[in-house]
Amino acid sequence: MDALSLILFSGDYDRAMAAFTIANGAAGAGDKVTVFFTFWGVSLLRKRKTTGKGILQTAFKRLMPCGPTDLPLSRFNFAGLGPSLLRRLIRREKGQTLEDLLALAGERGVEFVVCQASLTLLGLTPEELVAFPHLRVGDVHDFLQTAKNSAICLFI
Repeated sequence: MDALSLILFSGDYDRAMAAFTIANGAAGAGDKVTVFFTFWGVSLLRKRKTTGKGILQTAFKRLMPCGPTDLPLSRFNFAGLGPSLLRRLIRREKGQTLEDLLALAGERGVEFVVCQASLTLLGLTPEELVAFPHLRVGDVHDFLQTAKNSAICLFI
């Protein structure tokens, strides 16, 4: 069995779609897949309601996207209209939205590792993340070990 490691650094809807399309394809083929969420990629897993410890963290969290339906497009965002139009187009063409791809990844056993340093920097706690079956908090060492044992490692 081969293994695939992905680093999801981007908080853009279309880039996250690409990452989870690749992750699901590899998992569907029987490969072990690990997605390491770092910095803006963590916003994909945020719950709707989170509170900061102080004024600055609270303000920062309010500006940060919460979950897949809140992510902007990397291009043609149009003040939030772009992702809505893309989701509508995907549904019309009977494709899978990012929300669908995340759920499928969870069902297929894709491991989600959230960077502890990113959580700390962004003022988030593990409790502020959406629960997935194979979600855990890890560090750079965890990712490097996973990447070392992977046939392919992608940075998105």
